[in-house]
Amino acid sequence: MPIAAREFSRYAARLIDAGTLPPDLLCAFTQQAWTRPALVQRLDQLFNAEPAPPDAQQALMRALRRLRQEVLLSVMARDLDGRAPLAEVTAAMTLLAEVSLCAATEWLHRDLTQTHGIPLGGESGLPQELLVVGMGKLGGGELNVSSDIDLIFLYEEDGDTDGSGTGKRLTNHEFFWRMGRRLNTILSEPTEDGLVFRVDLRLRPNGTAGPLAVSIAMLEEYFIVQGRDWERYAWIKARVVSDRERPGVARATSALAERVLPFVYRRHLDYSAISALRSLHRQIREETEREALRDANWRGADIKLGRGGIREIEFVAQVFQLIRGGQDVALRIIPTLEVLARLGERGLLDAESAARLADHYVFLRRLEHRLQYLDDAQTHSLPVNPEDLLRVARSLGFEETRGFLDELERRTREVATLFDQIFPDSQVPSQHSAGALLWHRAHLEITDPVPDTPDGPLLHQLSALKRTPGYRFQSERTREQFDRVVIDGLNRMLASENPPGAALGVRFCQFMEAISRRASYLMLLADYPVVLTRLLPLLEASEWAAGYIAQRPQLLDELLLESDEQTEDFSGYWQRFQERLRLRLEEAEGEVEDQMNILRRARHAETFRVLVRDLRGELPVEMVADRLSALADALMALVLEYCWKKVPGRHCEQPKFAIIAYGKWGSKEMGYASDLDLVFLYEDEDERAQGNYTALVRKISTWTTTATGTGILYEMDTQLRPNGSAGMLVSPLDAFRHYQMQDRDNSAWVWEHQALTRARFCCGDESIGKAFENIRRDVLCRQRALPALREEILHMRRRIHEGHPNAGSLFDVKHDAGGMVDVEFIVQYLILAHAHAFPTLVDNVGNAALLRRSGQCGLIDAALANTVAESYAALRRLQHRERLQGAAQARIDPAEGATIRLPVQTLWHAVFENPL
Repeated sequence: MPIAAREFSRYAARLIDAGTLPPDLLCAFTQQAWTRPALVQRLDQLFNAEPAPPDAQQALMRALRRLRQEVLLSVMARDLDGRAPLAEVTAAMTLLAEVSLCAATEWLHRDLTQTHGIPLGGESGLPQELLVVGMGKLGGGELNVSSDIDLIFLYEEDGDTDGSGTGKRLTNHEFFWRMGRRLNTILSEPTEDGLVFRVDLRLRPNGTAGPLAVSIAMLEEYFIVQGRDWERYAWIKARVVSDRERPGVARATSALAERVLPFVYRRHLDYSAISALRSLHRQIREETEREALRDANWRGADIKLGRGGIREIEFVAQVFQLIRGGQDVALRIIPTLEVLARLGERGLLDAESAARLADHYVFLRRLEHRLQYLDDAQTHSLPVNPEDLLRVARSLGFEETRGFLDELERRTREVATLFDQIFPDSQVPSQHSAGALLWHRAHLEITDPVPDTPDGPLLHQLSALKRTPGYRFQSERTREQFDRVVIDGLNRMLASENPPGAALGVRFCQFMEAISRRASYLMLLADYPVVLTRLLPLLEASEWAAGYIAQRPQLLDELLLESDEQTEDFSGYWQRFQERLRLRLEEAEGEVEDQMNILRRARHAETFRVLVRDLRGELPVEMVADRLSALADALMALVLEYCWKKVPGRHCEQPKFAIIAYGKWGSKEMGYASDLDLVFLYEDEDERAQGNYTALVRKISTWTTTATGTGILYEMDTQLRPNGSAGMLVSPLDAFRHYQMQDRDNSAWVWEHQALTRARFCCGDESIGKAFENIRRDVLCRQRALPALREEILHMRRRIHEGHPNAGSLFDVKHDAGGMVDVEFIVQYLILAHAHAFPTLVDNVGNAALLRRSGQCGLIDAALANTVAESYAALRRLQHRERLQGAAQARIDPAEGATIRLPVQTLWHAVFENPL
């Protein structure tokens, strides 16, 4: 037996000196890590060892206790001489618990059924099994060496035993109550060999006042009626540890998961978890401080429940699970180290913080084991005895106590600092602040006329807010949070250098009304004031942004995290974006609505990141459009990929299919509310192709346009496909080529070619994309009769103008003469008229660049072309500005647009009325 175990553990020394464990056997056990088969085999040997106890239950109890001694001593030896990492130690103890539980439950079930018969479900008539649910460290596969085990006993259905036993029949409740009670005895009753595990059954419904074993239906009712926040936290680590190879256990496990998941994980981002865990942590810390023996030298400190201890690291991991696990399946994992790694991967914790927390966790858990090795005691406190403290320090590789305590203090301080960042102390605004007084005045003046004062308009909005049903029918707790957020917001507005404008007051009140019954988001704003600090400028800057956020309060999460990945260095961004989303989609495989929501949330989050930078003046309108268009490209590529997987009877692994982008999407000029103009093409000789690709298009439409709880992905317009609404949803490439190359002399045909000037391959089969680009180039480079072309384009321009009448005095930036449509028609005419001679005009590089190319080619005056290109950019900025303020039509003071539209009108006259 290695000397380290004797040196650092009085418990090990006692067992070795007692001679109950042969040294040669122990040495053999220390050569490798324990596995489940090895544990099962050794338990069988111990159970059948001589001399046999008087009955089988005593034989089982003796065998389990001796197995535990052997496992603990061998694990201790491997750990203390550096051969066993933390994962091996916790895995061995977890396996010991699982093997012990499975052996005991199997034996008890057999023993009880011989007496009372087989328990059957009252509705299904199926045999029932005891479902042993491991909680806490057992559920997480992280048992420490002297841990108790938290268990909950369940069974699938109420009913009765079938009477096949030698004794009386029992109800299922009575049967499993007896089984649970005896299981507790087998594991935790002290004998001359000690015990196997201390068993804690207090996490069951209603705690010690509740029945020892409950049906799954009763558990579900308890969750709905009485389930508390701390129980959600506890059930994160729940795991069935019964033998899942038994049919009844497997069936019941599935039924249990259906009840537990919606209790633990909310479908929305659940920031109420922060408040709940903060409250639980406060209670634990107060209890720990009352019982602490700790002095100025850290002796007696509790490394589990104390400041910066194990529990704080676990809370950091689990709060993100509670907040986001409802939407991110990958966060529904149990082991703490795996959760921390996943948080780093997801960017929810920065990678360095996640790695440091994991390192501190390993250190503290190794220290925890050394404290427990001393006397096999369930302790987490440093020894008060100096000799024992030095022994613990040396077992961790420190030469003396001071260095060990300094290292412990450094680590726990760092954990505590990060914990405080994630769980900030809740700050309650003063009731005498300017915001509180104004909010109180609004309360008093609900029925009174609003006085004619500088704050009168804001007071009017606040009074109206208090009259809304959302405020009047709030719970007391929600009302408290709501008032805090309103007062905090008012204080920030009133403290700014410029008094809050009427628009900000209106938008803030509208936003607060929208989330008045969303307790989770109120708690986010109350607990993290930085979110409100970042929100108010956005509300003030844009009416459209204010409405967008109010309709999607989940976007507040983006203001908390504020990823800096969307920086000027954008290389590889969309590839990484798709890779992250693909992982999320794979994790949700089989849940189509969840996958659709993943895409929708990603679109809204990415759009919001662009919007925030846009409103801060960090992105020009051209870059905004580029990123929104690239976002649509990335999302539609994923939609195509996953929809094809769901086409029944698909005839090939990769579809010979492409999505062609038209309109604003095709020209990369998308706005925040743009829809997608698109055409679907395929090139595939398989007889099943038309049917399968039609099914694919229908799925794409469903995934894109169906409204779920998170809205739609995009609106789709397929009117530009061959023959419009009368044509097929998806066209063979040859048919598309033939259609486009036909000679037809009418305005509708010219319009289709105008649309083709802004089309591009988006995603799908690249060979089809290249073929499309060749067709597009061939069509656009055809020589045309210029007088007829001019007349058709002028005719189409008149129709568009008539379709968007402007009877007012304001200048319509898009549709009036000298506006954006005029520039677009000029460019489209120049392409269709002259691309046969100047093929570079076919390149899809944007209207401004094509104007300058036309000037360089001598088709229009070069200086005027450059001026009109600048005018077009200015028109886009004006349209963007007006849309951000919520305008349905971008119409401005004619004086503001006069110098911008004049060059456009001049060029229009030169091209269409006095051509070169």
